[in-house]
Amino acid sequence: MKPFKPPQAFATNWLIGLCAAVQFAVLIGGTAFGDRMIFQFGLIPARVVAAAAGHADPWGAGATMFTHMFLHAGWMHLGLNLFFLAWVGRYVEWVAGWKALVLLFLGGGLVGGVAEILVHPASTAPAIGASGAIAAVFGAYAILFAQHRAQSRRVLGIAFSGETLNALWYAATWIVLQLMTGFVFNTPGGGGIAIWTHIGGFLTGLVVARAWGHGPRTL
Repeated sequence: MKPFKPPQAFATNWLIGLCAAVQFAVLIGGTAFGDRMIFQFGLIPARVVAAAAGHADPWGAGATMFTHMFLHAGWMHLGLNLFFLAWVGRYVEWVAGWKALVLLFLGGGLVGGVAEILVHPASTAPAIGASGAIAAVFGAYAILFAQHRAQSRRVLGIAFSGETLNALWYAATWIVLQLMTGFVFNTPGGGGIAIWTHIGGFLTGLVVARAWGHGPRTL
């Protein structure tokens, strides 16, 4: 029997194409143009905090909460993100629909950006990339397509279903991986990984997917 393949992923393909198109524009524009794009459209926590306090342009800073998702630090960064989006996005889109996927993508990136600002409010380093948005899609995928491997049980007097425990295991694993990655690669004075955008996005996907219901159990 041939493996199941979901229908054409309209929104997933468009999101992939948009991220790739922006990266091509940066490539054509050159290094100086790319740097301007990053500092103008990247998410800089200190700029957002200043805008919230009335000391900077609120519209420009607010826009970066979304524009940062479509900028990437090179082709490797872009390729890794788009690989995961292509992998899980089409399945989530199949269950939830293309509109829900787009809203989840943008919402996960937004919540991830807010998480990064709350943890590093004084940071002047631009955070870029679709990692938080894709983490939300991955979190939804974990809920919709995870198998029932854990048994229902009570923890501290609270009853948890096997599915909930399985989702919490996904969340804990993802968060630990992000913390370990940040510990290894976030070096003083250099570039790093905005791990809190990943964590915020992933938790967003877990919460949102619970409201959608349940997807197929086998692929």
